[in-house]
Amino acid sequence: MQKNKLRSGLIIAVAMVLSSPVVAADAPQKLQGDHVTGYLSGNTVYVDVVPGKPFGDGGVTPFFYGKDGTFAAALVPHALAGTWEVSDSASYCINIPDIGKTFCTDIYKTEDGIEHHSVGLETLIGTVQKIIPGNDAGL
Repeated sequence: MQKNKLRSGLIIAVAMVLSSPVVAADAPQKLQGDHVTGYLSGNTVYVDVVPGKPFGDGGVTPFFYGKDGTFAAALVPHALAGTWEVSDSASYCINIPDIGKTFCTDIYKTEDGIEHHSVGLETLIGTVQKIIPGNDAGL
């Protein structure tokens, strides 16, 4: 009887471990705070943008994040200019005065690279192809 109780307890414990959610070592990691500042500030980030609204035609697109908070992107067919800042709720937000909108983005480090996700649209913006110090694209 005692042996059956131990066996039942062991089976239940193993079943609980196997059915509980496990966070893999390579699970996507959201970048925030100083990590975002270090990654973006003063750099041109080339993102392979997913085509379609609101991101335009898609393709590899330069995004410049100035150390002074300026922002510019050469989305086709619409270039964007404004300001950027690190956010408490998202990785960062950009403000585009010409259209009167603020867009927030979450950045995830995945096993395949770095991804930018639109917070409001909850969709992938694109995957980072390269990061170049300075305003490499002259935006």
